[in-house]
Amino acid sequence: MGGLVELIESGSVVFDELPVLLAEHERHAALSAAAIGRFDATREFAVDGSLTMSAWLRHHCRMSSRDARGWTQRGRFLHAHPVIAEAAAGSVLSAGQVTALQVNTNPVTEPFLDDAAEMLVTAAAPLSVAETEMLARHWRLRVEAIADTREPKIPERQLVTARDAQGSLVGRFVLDAAGTAQFEHAIATATTWDGAGDGRSLIRRQADALVEIMAFFNANHTAAGTPRHRSHVELAIAAESLNDMWCCATTTDGIVLDPAATVTLLCDSVVQRFVMQADVPLSIGRADRTVPLDVSRAVAKRDQGCRFPGCDRPVRWSEAHHIVFWRHGGDTALHNLALLCSRHHHLVHTDGWHAKLLPDATLQVSTPTGEILTSHPPGITRLQM
Repeated sequence: MGGLVELIESGSVVFDELPVLLAEHERHAALSAAAIGRFDATREFAVDGSLTMSAWLRHHCRMSSRDARGWTQRGRFLHAHPVIAEAAAGSVLSAGQVTALQVNTNPVTEPFLDDAAEMLVTAAAPLSVAETEMLARHWRLRVEAIADTREPKIPERQLVTARDAQGSLVGRFVLDAAGTAQFEHAIATATTWDGAGDGRSLIRRQADALVEIMAFFNANHTAAGTPRHRSHVELAIAAESLNDMWCCATTTDGIVLDPAATVTLLCDSVVQRFVMQADVPLSIGRADRTVPLDVSRAVAKRDQGCRFPGCDRPVRWSEAHHIVFWRHGGDTALHNLALLCSRHHHLVHTDGWHAKLLPDATLQVSTPTGEILTSHPPGITRLQM
């Protein structure tokens, strides 16, 4: 080993030769794998009592079980498809490109691979590994579509959720390729970064994006509901608790919300009075919006989107926020309302954050550290309220 290190350190192996050395290594690896495939097919591994080719490799070549399985699978693939084996041994295809072809070969596509092998090798030869993966995937999907004459399979999708002891939602989901494409595009579109002062991690920003997507759907879907199709989350809260800043509302599903979530949802909602006695409703009052439609439209016309400094969420992603909280008696009027997206609406309702709307519609947001952030309505320099 010392001699090898000295050979490398002495400069006998120069940097520009490294691609050549690695290509030669991959060529020998392809030849070795093809030989393993032939020995596996002829069962020559059994000469010393080994039960499988993998077992022979573990014993004679001091391989781990995982490496032995990998070499055996690669050997079987190259032995079954000599055109690809020759391309690998001749350095026409790299090991990564061979892997791309191998992982896209399955019981459905296997019978078609020999007829397509020359075309695939020729097409893949000048490509990168990523481009070869895309080429192989397109070929696989096309062959599967042609070969599979059965009824189209219903996409495999699963969503399992549960609430933990703190009330947070945890779970797992599985999406098919089409669902995955929709999900990834939606998350990428909704994920925001507020600049150098945004201390959120990527996973936090993506989680915030998911909440934004759900809030957007609740606010804009066309199912029956309020005139503006606002979020259909029903809360129960005692009238005497409305002015309690630490009050926690309960959903109709029995989930208790923390004070910040409660006040955020109450800020722009439909309020309906129920007179109760022993949990039995005696009378039901008329449902009223905390922000009537005409006022909401006036705020949207002025603000044209989320007013949190630096945010560019449009009107359809935003909701009206009472600067002086509605539950604390704040007016539902233009001078006391500003549009905020779902994330920033929740943020300004949390401890340490404060918002102030000046007479010229300038919005000032103070952070828990005392920093003052400012935004102005687009196209408006001064507005008499």
